[in-house]
Amino acid sequence: MSRVRHFVEKAGRFYWQPSAALRAAGWRPERLPDDRAAALARAETLNMDVDAWRRGEVSPAAPPAVVARSRKPAAGTVAALIADYRRSRWWAKLAVSTRRDYEWCLDLIESWAGDMPARAITPPAVQALYAAQLRRVEGTGRARRVIETPAKAAAVIRVLRLLLGVGERLGYIPAGSNPAARPGISLRRQREPVLWSGEAVRHMAAVADRLGWRSVGTGILLNEWLGQREGDLLALPPWSREAGTLVLRQSKTGRRVALPIHLVPHLVERLEGEAARRDAVRSLSRLLVHDRTGQPWSTHTWRHVFAEIRAEAAREMPACADLRFAELRHTAVTRLHEAGVDEQGIAGVTGHTPGSVRAILDRHYLVRTGKAAERAFKARLEAERGGA
Repeated sequence: MSRVRHFVEKAGRFYWQPSAALRAAGWRPERLPDDRAAALARAETLNMDVDAWRRGEVSPAAPPAVVARSRKPAAGTVAALIADYRRSRWWAKLAVSTRRDYEWCLDLIESWAGDMPARAITPPAVQALYAAQLRRVEGTGRARRVIETPAKAAAVIRVLRLLLGVGERLGYIPAGSNPAARPGISLRRQREPVLWSGEAVRHMAAVADRLGWRSVGTGILLNEWLGQREGDLLALPPWSREAGTLVLRQSKTGRRVALPIHLVPHLVERLEGEAARRDAVRSLSRLLVHDRTGQPWSTHTWRHVFAEIRAEAAREMPACADLRFAELRHTAVTRLHEAGVDEQGIAGVTGHTPGSVRAILDRHYLVRTGKAAERAFKARLEAERGGA
């Protein structure tokens, strides 16, 4: 189950809260029904009205301000390019989660330069947009704070680069003239990636079990081996010993990967033990479901519960405080490499391309673990002893 856009729960009440760019276009927040199912249905209806508006089809139910402001974008403008991009085959082939990530960037770009001709965007304008998104100021006087948001700024420029690339193909700007193609922006890494130790994996899973989030404990144990994206792990179908291998089509790339869970004894023991528990929550469509509701996990809820587990685990093992679930995917790549699996074999498990596997190992994990360097030195010593 994916997260419903703009749906917010506060103190047991439900709201539809559009982005700043949508509010600027006339969309207004709305208090939703108290019944959760009805609230979600209303939020989905409002999102469909927004999607129709983005396509140039203004719903009669749209706010009057939206209807008043809605007009066909002038030819050649950034707003027209955004509308064409959303109708294009390049947009259609994106994964749903990727489109959702791009939406807020496109809304922001449209509010920044929607009425401008696409040809009028210059490299200095791109730099100015980046600077405007790089930091924000909150409060005044002594309470004034400057908050840097380099990831947000880089994301906006990345989407602008893709948008103007489509503009090149559609004739909005001359070929080879994309002003966002090489913006000279390097995103400063906020922290070095962290590999999970075997001890941390076991401790986090044990804490998850103790807190009653057994499906999260199972997910941690699984993903140390499977190395899947969070959304793909949460979409895994039920497993049985008879089935043996799980076959998954990854949502982002469409690649099919075969996951031979039956070959890993402690995973088999875990999954069969969970299936046999009298109070286990089961699903016909998902291996991992929410332990309280029995519904499929949303990535949003999963991350909140994971943060709760991590905070508790860090009380006994401080090293857990900086762990991120996403880095189990990186950990799986590294452990497979340390076991002597080549890039093609690793890609067969995680769904990366072999080139992506190589880049991960080269840039982030291979040097830091030092295991490959140890093997290389031992191999050289062995060879030199043999030649002595």
